[in-house]
Amino acid sequence: MNASTAAKPVPGPREMMPAPARPDTRERLLAFAFAPSDLLVEVDENGLITFAAGAFPSRYGLAPAEAVGTAVERLVAPEDRAAMQAGLAHLALKGRLRPVALRLADRQQSVCAFAGLAIGNADCQRFCLTFGPLAAPLPETGARASDAEGFGRIAEARLRDAVAAGRPAQLALLEVEGLAEVSVMLGRESREALLDRISSTIADAAPAGTQSELGGGRWALLHGGEANVETICRAVEALLRERAPASSAPRVTGTELRLAAPGFSTLQQVRALRLALDRFAAAGRAGLAAAGFAKGFSSFLGTLAGQAESLRSRLQRRGFRLAFQPVVTLADRRPHHFEALVRPQSGTGAAETPQSFVTLVEAAGLSAELDLAVTKLASDSILATRSTAVAVNVSGMSIQDPSFRTSLEQALDAAPELRGRLLFELTETAEIDDLSAARAAIDSLRERGFPVCLDDFGAGAASLRYLKQSAVDYVKIDGIYVRGAETHPRDRELLAQMADLCRAVGARVIAEQIETEAQAAIAVELGIEFGQGNLFGKPGHLPGLVGR
Repeated sequence: MNASTAAKPVPGPREMMPAPARPDTRERLLAFAFAPSDLLVEVDENGLITFAAGAFPSRYGLAPAEAVGTAVERLVAPEDRAAMQAGLAHLALKGRLRPVALRLADRQQSVCAFAGLAIGNADCQRFCLTFGPLAAPLPETGARASDAEGFGRIAEARLRDAVAAGRPAQLALLEVEGLAEVSVMLGRESREALLDRISSTIADAAPAGTQSELGGGRWALLHGGEANVETICRAVEALLRERAPASSAPRVTGTELRLAAPGFSTLQQVRALRLALDRFAAAGRAGLAAAGFAKGFSSFLGTLAGQAESLRSRLQRRGFRLAFQPVVTLADRRPHHFEALVRPQSGTGAAETPQSFVTLVEAAGLSAELDLAVTKLASDSILATRSTAVAVNVSGMSIQDPSFRTSLEQALDAAPELRGRLLFELTETAEIDDLSAARAAIDSLRERGFPVCLDDFGAGAASLRYLKQSAVDYVKIDGIYVRGAETHPRDRELLAQMADLCRAVGARVIAEQIETEAQAAIAVELGIEFGQGNLFGKPGHLPGLVGR
């Protein structure tokens, strides 16, 4: 979608109306009648726009007809796409959606009221959606780019959009050296005010971009090429000189990564972005250089391609171990099963985190090899215990791979004693292009007696669509809503809505990343059956395997 906001004529009434009226448009006209909206769209069950009308030229710089065939989620700001998809899922089940506050993906991130009505029948269901004026201010939400995790998700969504539309995308990374020393001289309120001013200064350099403080004196800004990292550094330095003596004013350094890598898939670019953010957040510019980004984004991916064989060998040698975190029944807090989490073996690099190891393997195109290796190690652990059940992660990339599915099914058929004790968590559903293949794989696992869980529900638009189209046994709601529900009413409402949707399709619900008693109480109050998080136990040994 073209992000330009150059003024173009807004279509008149004749252009806005589908012409001439046909029997298949009658329901649409009734659904849109009297809608006080800026944008009117009809979408199919896959979320693709089949009809568009309204202020597309002024909002997005394109004619309504140009939006037809694109994903409706691209009309909405990345940070609100999960909320929109939750609304669409509710609409599919209930037939009507009352107005929900969302931000659009226009340059101003305009706030609107999103509502809809389902039309058609079970064989051909469509949704008439309206985006109109908001009667009240947008409620506060915890799903913001206020931390490295939240920013990473939004940045990945923006990079996917940029790649799909052929637009430029650049990542500016800033590091304030000596900020901790200056902070010591300031009181708490003054320190927080300074951090807010730095964030505002960075954000002002690219109003249409997305920025976030990553912690440790580091910031990130994703933009479309309109910002200059050196100019931003000098502006932040000037701000710091106002607050600190000249002798102790911190130095600001910046790095710019042009997120373009011809010849590499969108998936590989997204993984490279995730790794760059992880390494910068952990160790700044030095961490970026150590990870291989010193010569740029495209160069990193080119070098990684040459390392694939050594990474494959590392997986075969089991250059990792597993840590197991309990998933408990909230009613009595007894473990129901354990999730197997990958941990790089010690000695493979002091700076290597579990996330960076997994991301590196996936960026090299080895997700299927990793998933098979983890499943084998987890299976061995299960068989060494009496009755413990374990869940392993399988990525959306792997589940579509025919060779992966064949290898997995052969391994499962050879170990029938694993049935009911080995669960599969489907992750990274945004990577699933072949939904029919994924659905067939899920059905095959369940028919063999291996339950399937949809992971990180709500983290992205894709997972909400798959809930309706694929039968699963469990759904794990993303922790960002669990954490936000404690302080933000909008997140609590979203959490309740997601739990209701899961139960409506027959899935049992797990709330992840529960860290406090208050969060656990909210989950119980909303009728959520299972919980996972450090409140109930950190990742460690599988019971029965201590000392093995």
